[in-house]
Amino acid sequence: MPLAAIAAIGVAGSIAGGAIAAHGAGQAANAQVGAANHAADLQHQDTQAALAYQKEKDALAQQNAAPWLHAGQEALGQLSGYLSPGGALTQGFNEQFQAPTSITEQNDPGYQFRLQQGQKALQNSAAAKGGLLSGNTAKAFEDYTQQSASNEYGNVYNRAMQEYMNRYNVFENNQTNLYNRLAGISGLGQTSANQLNAQGQQSANNVSNILLTSGQQIGNDYQNAGAARASGYVGAGNAYAGALGGASNNIMDLLLLRQLSGGGSSDPYGLASGNYPS
Repeated sequence: MPLAAIAAIGVAGSIAGGAIAAHGAGQAANAQVGAANHAADLQHQDTQAALAYQKEKDALAQQNAAPWLHAGQEALGQLSGYLSPGGALTQGFNEQFQAPTSITEQNDPGYQFRLQQGQKALQNSAAAKGGLLSGNTAKAFEDYTQQSASNEYGNVYNRAMQEYMNRYNVFENNQTNLYNRLAGISGLGQTSANQLNAQGQQSANNVSNILLTSGQQIGNDYQNAGAARASGYVGAGNAYAGALGGASNNIMDLLLLRQLSGGGSSDPYGLASGNYPS
């Protein structure tokens, strides 16, 4: 076979090999780019699913806490109204204690009963002694009545004071109960609000972490895609460079062989003119 044909086959083989290698490098790069892009798409879908789930849980938490929060807000509004000037919880106990008078004492059922019983006992005693209508009996009646009135006034006063204090305590207990009930319900609303605020902050942190992690991973996927594309370009360039270098070496080897076999002619076999010897 002519040397020129052998050289041409070598050149063609080098170029073909380079083209195949470059094509393979491109195909490999495309596969890596496709895989990286697919990974980025999957990561984006997972991120959207995670965000949707977080949003759903937040909405459910707000829905569950809404009745407590609403009740607390209403109770707080009522409590504020009751504590404002002129409100129900700012009204004092307006009743003033009235000390009992002698008339009050005389009209006291307990006093009247004890007085009647004592007078009856004196009458019975005087009648038994035969002195019911005597002056001594009248004096005994008068002394007993005055002494009973004097002794009984303290009892009447203490009972009046006790009744007054009972009414005051009832008033105070009613005020305290009203305040405590409204404050308790409003406290439940405050607790619900604090829990929602804490959950909102936690949700914000979760969303931030999801987005940051997803962004970082998607960025890495795109960087991998870019690196794969660049690697494909470099591989194709190296393949073509190697092919051209191989073809150039084949031609240089052929020229060297011609020089060694045919003398000093710079083109003894007509390579430049295309007249290759057989």
